[in-house]
Amino acid sequence: MTVQRARYAKIERLVSALLLEHHISKPAVAIQKLVRKTGIEIKYGDLGDVSGLLVRSGATATIGVNINHPLVRQRFTIAHEFGHYLLHLGISSHYDRDYRVNYRSHESSQATDVEEIEANFFAASILMPNEFLDADDAIQALDNDAAVERLAARYNVSRHAMSLRLGNVYGRYRPF
Repeated sequence: MTVQRARYAKIERLVSALLLEHHISKPAVAIQKLVRKTGIEIKYGDLGDVSGLLVRSGATATIGVNINHPLVRQRFTIAHEFGHYLLHLGISSHYDRDYRVNYRSHESSQATDVEEIEANFFAASILMPNEFLDADDAIQALDNDAAVERLAARYNVSRHAMSLRLGNVYGRYRPF
């Protein structure tokens, strides 16, 4: 049995290249605009308990986003599905029409599937790039709820997403 590992370094290189190519140098990253520039359509609708999905049909792709979720969650979902688009072939769902679909649901946050781990890491990395956090001296926010709240607003992400990102980026520097 082969155990797959998340390709964190590859994802960080991909994010850096995208930011450079699209001249994105400060937060908040306009993820919808970036995704649409790559030719992917974004559609919003009531998806029930599904946060989002990626549908590929031939050379076209569409990201579906749950319109009932908060805007910061919608942004993360778009970035997550964009990660799937760039990193993964997708899951075949309609053999007769050659569609490939990736769904973002409750299971995608459980860290049990390497593709979901990678898509989440891509989303966090593109919305809260390391170099932007460093420029904002974000390490100072590790133990400061008000600073986390300000950073979350600046990056247009949830406070929870910002807290997780700060812990992942700077957590190893915390004093014991």
